[in-house]
Amino acid sequence: MKINEVHIYGFGKLSNVKLNFSSTIQVIYGVNEAGKSTLMAFIHGILFGFPTKQQSEIRYEPKMGTKYGGYITIESNSGEVWIERVKGKATGYVTVRLEDGTQGGEELLKDLLKNMDKALFKSIFSFNIHGIQGVSQLKGEDIGTYLIAAGTIGTDAIVKSEQKLQKELDRLFKPSGRKPELNEMLQTIKDQEKELKKSMQYNQTYEKLQLDYQHLVQDISELKGKISASQADIQRLEQLKRDWGLLQERKDILQSLNNIGDITFPIDGLKRMEKLEDQLQVAANQLYVIDVRKGEYEKELTRLLPNKLIAEHEENIQLLIEKWPQIIKWQEEIIRREEEITKWNEQIAVIKRELHIHDMSNLSFLDLSIDMKERIRTVTKDYYYLKSSQIELDKQLENENRRFQELENQCVNLESALLNEDEYRELSESQQKYISLQNDYKHLQDQVKFINLSKGSKQKDNYLPTILFYLLFIGFFVWSVTTHQFVYMTGALIGIIILSFSSWINHKKMSEHNMNQENHVLVKAEKILAEMNQIGDKGTLYDEQQKLRQRWKGLVLEIENQQIRCQEKEQNITVWKRNWKMAEEALGRIKEQLGLQKDFSPENLSDAFELLNELAILDNQLNRSESQKSELLNKVANWECELKNQLSSLQFDGLSNEEGIIRLKNSLLKERENKLIYREIINKNEDVENEYLKWKNEYIAIETAINNLLHEVEVENTEDFRRRGKEYEEYQSLQANLKMINKKINIENMNMVNQFAYLNDLEEKLLINENSLKSNNEKLELLHKRLAEVKYEIEQLEEGGTFTEKLHEFYRSKSIFNDKAKEWAKIALAKKIIHRTMERMKNERFPKVLEKAEEFLSYLTDGEYIRLLFTPTGRFLVERVDQLSFEPDELSQATAEQVYVSLRLALVEVLQDEYPFPLIIDDGFVNFDNERTKRIVQLLLERSQNTQIIYFTCHQHILQLFPQKNIFVLNEEYRYSMLK
Repeated sequence: MKINEVHIYGFGKLSNVKLNFSSTIQVIYGVNEAGKSTLMAFIHGILFGFPTKQQSEIRYEPKMGTKYGGYITIESNSGEVWIERVKGKATGYVTVRLEDGTQGGEELLKDLLKNMDKALFKSIFSFNIHGIQGVSQLKGEDIGTYLIAAGTIGTDAIVKSEQKLQKELDRLFKPSGRKPELNEMLQTIKDQEKELKKSMQYNQTYEKLQLDYQHLVQDISELKGKISASQADIQRLEQLKRDWGLLQERKDILQSLNNIGDITFPIDGLKRMEKLEDQLQVAANQLYVIDVRKGEYEKELTRLLPNKLIAEHEENIQLLIEKWPQIIKWQEEIIRREEEITKWNEQIAVIKRELHIHDMSNLSFLDLSIDMKERIRTVTKDYYYLKSSQIELDKQLENENRRFQELENQCVNLESALLNEDEYRELSESQQKYISLQNDYKHLQDQVKFINLSKGSKQKDNYLPTILFYLLFIGFFVWSVTTHQFVYMTGALIGIIILSFSSWINHKKMSEHNMNQENHVLVKAEKILAEMNQIGDKGTLYDEQQKLRQRWKGLVLEIENQQIRCQEKEQNITVWKRNWKMAEEALGRIKEQLGLQKDFSPENLSDAFELLNELAILDNQLNRSESQKSELLNKVANWECELKNQLSSLQFDGLSNEEGIIRLKNSLLKERENKLIYREIINKNEDVENEYLKWKNEYIAIETAINNLLHEVEVENTEDFRRRGKEYEEYQSLQANLKMINKKINIENMNMVNQFAYLNDLEEKLLINENSLKSNNEKLELLHKRLAEVKYEIEQLEEGGTFTEKLHEFYRSKSIFNDKAKEWAKIALAKKIIHRTMERMKNERFPKVLEKAEEFLSYLTDGEYIRLLFTPTGRFLVERVDQLSFEPDELSQATAEQVYVSLRLALVEVLQDEYPFPLIIDDGFVNFDNERTKRIVQLLLERSQNTQIIYFTCHQHILQLFPQKNIFVLNEEYRYSMLK
């Protein structure tokens, strides 16, 4: 995958920024706060989504109101892919478009990125100086663990997770600990179990008392139920005794209702009947009055019949009258159009004279477009420019030729002062030989000085052992004299004599050797000096000839350059002639297209175009005015024809237009007045008809309502209806009394009253229930006393906590312990899974990464560190070329960072087939020295053959190590420009 283009609509301080990545390694340079981190975050945001408001990452929303987001184009196995992400819900709205036209969203993007998320991408393919310098912030074995994580998954997050889980496990349980939660809970459970065993002895007596207690509580509950039932029965019987009189009255009312039977009657039937009879009389009176008014209206309508002839032509007459003001305006407009036609013809004649145009038949075919105007402006501009540049080009060519001749004259003068090649070669060989002899002579002089200096030092070095032996023998001699050891004294004297003779012989040999060596060097130096005098020192002449030759070479090069400049000026003149010819041809074509004569001046071409435009406008206005005049004349003639026909049909012949219009207006006005009166009477007659119909319907409706009431009561006339009404009122009164009695007595008493024939039976039943209630209360008192005794005995056994409570507490503690143990097991399982994952990566992926990282590290350190070792015990070691091994914390900060960079680059290369993503680095090598910085840059250039690399930096000295075509500068205006 390769990123080809980045276009930012708005992201942080960057707005409307476009950047093309033309090569596989791209360096982005910018000072602090120029936008490097913003650009890097933009690439992450487009690929994996913008940070949400709940996340701690910076969202980089624009402050200036520009559109938030942008797009990038990438090159993948699917061809060129266009990915755009703009502001939307959560991580933004993304659109992905493939080269074949396929379009999608997040799902398609995830497929392209092989389900890679932002965190994993940043941990493997995107790292910065903070990740590299993180190595120096760790201590001891943590550095090794951090480097192993960098070589397996790219981040130490999984290692930190494992350490966090281990801390949580230690917090919960330790085999030999006392403070962890599970250890404390285990001790508590053991103590509770001991207390539980002590309480088990009293359990049998306790259980028997508990059983008795439960039986007593049950008996008391049953007896209370019986007492409550007896109390309820007594209460109902007493209430029945109080309601006995009302219940008897209720029986009598029910008997009377039964005698009357079921009866139905409309609500307020009597009042409704009287009201309907009154309404029927009113309707009959209204119908009589309306019949009288109808006869009067019919007589008036017969008198006001309309004129059929005017009615038939009313619409035409009205149109003619309404058009009369317009006809007057049209006549005035015709006069104005005639004046305009005269004016346009005069202006057209003036322009035709100025342009010498006689025939205007092809005016509509001329090209008078804006494009032609621009062509005229361009061609005339080129014409003026070429005309003014001719003199300048001739002058430049003359100056360049003059300069060429001056340089040639200088070169000829300088060649006369130069030695020929053979003489210069002899001079050069002679001077070089002289310099070589001079160096040898100086070297021999240095040897003589060294021999003289070494004489003294060697003598001192030789005298020191001799003096020590002299002192030893003299001391030995003095000792033998003082102790009278004459044999030793004789040996000491012999030693002194031998030592003196040996010292004399060595000094003589050394003096002769030094003398011979010095004489040999002096003889050789005299020979070299004689040869130097014979050759002679010609350094001044040689230096002068070198300077002259150097000047001659410069002049030759300058002559060649001047010759090229002369040729360029001649080519410019040739180009000018070709352009001049093209300009003349273009002017000719324009004149032809504008219908101008060939000799028309180019200076006036723009004015001619404007006049032609004006002429075309005037011609259009003239044609339009003539057309409008003709159209108006036709309209006026048609109206006059229609007016004459209409007047003839009404027998108004021989009138002028004005008189005809007045006669038509008066006739139409009079006819309309009659029509209004006629319509008014018609409307009144219709209102009377509607009113008559309304009262007729009202009369019928009232009759129907009266018949419905009679039918509802099932009687034949109104008298029977009123008699049935009186019976219904009596029925209603009995029902009201019944409802009142039902409200005063209890519903249950209504059901119970049938159980007793007389009041004495009720009183006897009440006495029996009262005696039963008294007996049950006495039994309840005895049961309460026994319950109190059992409860006291149980409380005696429960002092200090009951067995049940201790048992409950014991199982509760065990339940809490089991929950915590399950939590510990889950964490242990999670840690084991993480550990196995790391082990699998170490066994499968890490060896490949180590092999590649060794190659990178050896190259970066110039072969000083050659191997990376991962021991079976989990230790990470770095081996130096002298086979010494170091743990990561023993290395310098820069070397540890180089190990980290090697592992990261190796991991990217190992994963390249599975995840072919670009590598993004943000100022990762600031702690490297110059040599190792050059090597890491060279390594990146080599890796870029297979992987795209985007490198951000704010250090100018690093830019010199990259090809200039691959460097972009992020300037203050937040645009990208090529580094000059």
